Formats: sequence, C-alpha cells, structure tokens
Amino acid sequence: MILCPICLHEFAWSEDELYERTPAGHYQRLSLEHASGARREDLLRAAHVRCPAPVADPSLEHHLPYTYVRHGRPLVIGLVGGPETGKTHLLASVIGAIEQGGLRPYGLTADAVDIERHAEYVNTYVHPLMVERTALSRTTHRATAEPADALLVNDGRHTTAVAFFDIAGELLRSSTHEATRFVPALGGLLFVIDAATRSARMGDESFRAVLDRLPKSGGRLDIPAVIAVTKSDSVRFEAPVDTWLYDEPDRLDQVDVLRESRDVYAFLHRRGAQAWLSPYDKCRKCTLHFVSATGSAPTDGRFPRGVRPRRVLAPLISLLAMTGVLRGYPEVGI
Repeated sequence: MILCPICLHEFAWSEDELYERTPAGHYQRLSLEHASGARREDLLRAAHVRCPAPVADPSLEHHLPYTYVRHGRPLVIGLVGGPETGKTHLLASVIGAIEQGGLRPYGLTADAVDIERHAEYVNTYVHPLMVERTALSRTTHRATAEPADALLVNDGRHTTAVAFFDIAGELLRSSTHEATRFVPALGGLLFVIDAATRSARMGDESFRAVLDRLPKSGGRLDIPAVIAVTKSDSVRFEAPVDTWLYDEPDRLDQVDVLRESRDVYAFLHRRGAQAWLSPYDKCRKCTLHFVSATGSAPTDGRFPRGVRPRRVLAPLISLLAMTGVLRGYPEVGI
C-alpha cells in the first residue's frame, strides 16, 4: 500500500494501470504489451500511477511517478519554517550538492524520481542560484501540495524514494489550506531557523502548526527531526558558529553530531530563542546544525562573489541516518 503525499489516500497500485505524460502535460494510458527488455525499463522510468482517490474537481486528479511507488513507502521530508528563513535557498543548495556527488562519501547515490520535473527544479532553482548567482524568490503559493523535488537514494542494496516538500510558511500556519494536506504523510522534518533573526522569543508559528498536527506517542513524536540554523554566515565570527561552519564533514561521526547539536542548542538558548527549540523538546530524535545555503547575503538580488554553501548536506545526512535510509547509525539523534 502507498500513501499518496498529495491527498493522503492509501491505495494499492498495479503495473496494469500505468500512465504516460504527454508533451502538453496531460496523462494517457501507457501500454507495455509489446515492450520488453531495455525498452520496457525505459518506459517504466517515465511512467506514472494515477491516485484513485475520488475528487469532486477533475483538475485535482493527480499522478505519482512509477519510480516513486515501486520501491516501497517513500520518505517524505518537510522543510518547515516561516517566510524569509531561507528554506528555498537551502533546498536548492542541498539538491545542488547532491548533483555534484555530495552523497558519494556516505556510500549513497541519487537519481531523479521524475526526470522531467527534476530537470525543471534544477533549471528553475539550482542553476540560477549556483551558476547565475541569482537570489531566489520566495516559495510560491500552490493550490495543492506537490514535492519540490524527489530523488531515488540508493545505498548499494536498497533504494528509497525521498520527496522534499517546501511549502510557504504562511500556508503551514493554516490547518485547512489544501497545500498543507501532506503534513500527516511526513516521515522526516527539517526545521529552518534564520541565524540573523532577533525576534524568536515566541518561536515560529509554522513549527507549531506542524508539530501540533502530527500524532504523538507518550507525548512525543516518533518522526525524526533536524534543526538547521541557516544563514549562519551572518554570525560566522561568533562562537561556536566559527568552530563548525567551515568544517565540511565527509562522513557521519555520531560524536560530532552530538557536539554540534549541543553547541547549536546553547547558541539559540543564549539568544533567547528557546521557543525555536520546540522540535528538540517534542521529537524523540533530533539533531541541530549550523548551515549556510549561500555563504553570504545577496546584494541587489545577486551574489557577486559567488555562492559558497556550507554544511548544507549535514542535516539531510543526519535525517537519512535517523530514518534508516543511511544504514548503520541507529544512535544518531538526541
């Protein structure tokens, strides 16, 4: 059974009911009757499965990539944070780092779930940021929730579809907006905090909106979480940020994860941002990280000195370890 992250309908799927996307963006039935071998695999690589959930409006009918459902239950990661926290830049830098082979030192490889949509994401976000040095616009409001991007992560033995949702912070505060229906399908949480902010005493409403909607066991959430203090370059000369920001890890060291989490916690606590530590209080497993998606602040909408991400993969690697996608690290998380 597959849980659709768009409408939360749980359904069984069959290769007898596959669809292909036309150049115009519509879906039509895909026949594999006369396809075999390499041709069959090529067709399956671009095939889709229609979610059978009944919809009142035909425009809300939706399809999931075949590669998204063929490897079992996907890992759905939600990026959570208010407006201007840097979620969009962080995700673009994460995908950019993965494109450059950033998962290889951890024994992982990644391929696109949906080749066309991944290429669209790279062309719309990653290339403008990393190559053209252009600051990205805020997440646009969408009528329905769809992953910003999705990858097939493989450790040599197992493949897991990992989907990233980046929803505008204003929408996450609403419990009724269509674009927040994916929240109960989450398997991992990536909370984003702006290191430069000074108005954190009441925390982030989007944090509460997500944490309060998820089921708890014994008063705590079983969903692993990471807290990424982004834009850490703005406080790069402050201790303990200076200790971590320019130390790029190439392996997962559980002792270092614990030390960094301790230092991030102390940093936020000293700045009166205790309310932003709510994921640590409410999730059974949580790690904390200093990151910088761009290495500096933009000037007039551009990064004239280039984009130099720092430690952007560290939160994702920690989350993959806590969810079992990266195997062999059962004790990651505090």
